[in-house]
This record gives sequence, C-alpha cells and structure tokens, in this order.
Amino acid sequence: MRTMSKTIERPRLDEDVVPFTEYRRTLNDCFARTARTHRPIVITQNGRSTSVMMSVADFESTWDEIEAMRKRSYLNQLVEKSRQDFANDDTVDEDELFDSLEKEINKSVLP
Repeated sequence: MRTMSKTIERPRLDEDVVPFTEYRRTLNDCFARTARTHRPIVITQNGRSTSVMMSVADFESTWDEIEAMRKRSYLNQLVEKSRQDFANDDTVDEDELFDSLEKEINKSVLP
C-alpha cells in the first residue's frame, strides 16, 4: 500500500472549478496545481460538472484507502456474523475448528 505525505483535500469551489475551454488552455498549470495542492480540479461543460482531474499519486492513495475500507468492512461483517453465531449458540469447539482449518489449508496448498 502506498502512502502520501499529504492527504487529498476537498476542492475549493472558488478556485478548483474550471470550464473545459480554460482547462484545455491551461492544462500544464492544472497538472502542477493538482500535484502542489492535493486538491482535484472539477471540470465543467455547459455550466455543469462533468469530470474531475487529480494527480496520479492522489488517485493511487485514494484507491488504496478505498481498498482498505472495503477490507475493514468485510472484516466487520465477519465479526458481526461471529457475534450472531455466538449469540445463537452456533459455535464449534476448538479442536473441530482447527481440524477444519487444517483441511482447508491442505486443500489449497497441496495438489
């Protein structure tokens, strides 16, 4: 997982909303601004927001954060399921659990 020295910031509506024609004309400046400020640029067409531009580093960092949140959400679901199973007395003893895990490991490791 990549880490950034600065977190991505929320776009400022007075600075970071750019019409497409201006965006096209000032593309190099937009590249530099997103890298410097860590704020995405909102691009408009016909007065409506259509796209967002952000630096590659910020995009990768955002993607990593999304993946981490998905994993945490999945783990939280597993924990909640375990709590429900325990509350419903739907449990197995330790030996049965480890035997089951060992069988799963052997199936996935051994041909």
